[in-house]
Amino acid sequence: LTGSSGLLGSDIAIEARRRAAGFIGVCRNPTHPEDISADICTDDGIAKIAKADFDCIIHTAAWRNPDECEADKAYCRRINVEATAALAKIAREKKAFFLYISTDYVFSGENPPYDEDSEPCPVNYYGETKAEAEKIVRELPAFAILRVPLLYGLGAGLAKSALLKSMMDALKSGRSWKMEDSIVRFPTYTGDVANAVFFLLEKKASGIFHFSGQDKTSRYRMTLDFAEAVGLSAKNIVRLAEPPHSEARRPRNSQLSMRKILSLGFPPPLPFKERIKLLIP
Repeated sequence: LTGSSGLLGSDIAIEARRRAAGFIGVCRNPTHPEDISADICTDDGIAKIAKADFDCIIHTAAWRNPDECEADKAYCRRINVEATAALAKIAREKKAFFLYISTDYVFSGENPPYDEDSEPCPVNYYGETKAEAEKIVRELPAFAILRVPLLYGLGAGLAKSALLKSMMDALKSGRSWKMEDSIVRFPTYTGDVANAVFFLLEKKASGIFHFSGQDKTSRYRMTLDFAEAVGLSAKNIVRLAEPPHSEARRPRNSQLSMRKILSLGFPPPLPFKERIKLLIP
């Protein structure tokens, strides 16, 4: 499990331990003695992983900040594409199954909703690297790609959940805080994604799958819902009709159709506000 200390990886690790599933976490600073300390962007890190005994790779590690990816394309490519290629090579050599976590940002956001057969058409460099990595994974004999949109969760702590932390900071700031209300987002709980990962593995499902929260919302509306759920005032939150300038262009609406995974029997997720009430009582 790469990125085992990250926002999504932490919840997958929690779920793996709950299920007593044998797994090895991979991250730079592991907290469990059985995990591997490795940087997947280095030859040494890849060599450490290659020495381990496993029959499946769950690859969650990536650089996900679109603006930072746009500003440092070399590092973005190193972690999102080249590291994925190195891990895919190990999977091929070990005849291991490869489950790759991808993103809704492989799509332009012009023609939603997108199903698994929709042609990728990214509008920023982050999306380009994830689409390129998908092509690498699809060449493997045994793989699944799980595309997910904007993630939130607390398995790795509030500081690593950029969405929840940014809303909490805004609401507690005591000053006027602008939130855009133009880009359609579908916030998705990392605990649900972790369950989807094990669902696909248990089903021995292969190919491309989508999983997404079902709330059609925006940063502004999410913040209002978050405030209500946790009992905070949102009087200081100001609606911004257009998104602020940023390095990377964002898709306006990259909604993922998740009919495929639902048709296999996976349950639909709880609404955002209901999940927040459970996470932050």
